[in-house]
Amino acid sequence: MILVKFFDEGSRGRAFCAPTDVILSHEDVFQPDLIVVTLLTQIARRGIEGPPTVIIEILSSSTAEYDRTLKAERYAFFGVPHYWLVDPEGRTFECYALENGQYVLQTSGRDRDTVTPPAFPGLTIPLSEIWPH
Repeated sequence: MILVKFFDEGSRGRAFCAPTDVILSHEDVFQPDLIVVTLLTQIARRGIEGPPTVIIEILSSSTAEYDRTLKAERYAFFGVPHYWLVDPEGRTFECYALENGQYVLQTSGRDRDTVTPPAFPGLTIPLSEIWPH
């Protein structure tokens, strides 16, 4: 996996996949599809405590609206710095960064593009490796 190689093997943090709880408050506990933590003290037995560095949601027709609205609002409220959305059906990858309490698109790609998130120099995500052929 690209994130594991970059973060875990590069000693930059840890990447997790669902089901891993992200505990933002007593009422706000989510299980994102993928999570990146760069502050390793956030990793606890019960999950990730506090806002991780990156949350990635894989969209589906049944979750896309929820992921783009309510989840994005809650993640922004609690200060998750990076929120990325992957749409397998539309074959798009969007990288958002938190600016002034809202997510702003930093970069995106589609089909066979390569995405390079600006906040993570050296991380390149060839979308051809993500989509089924």
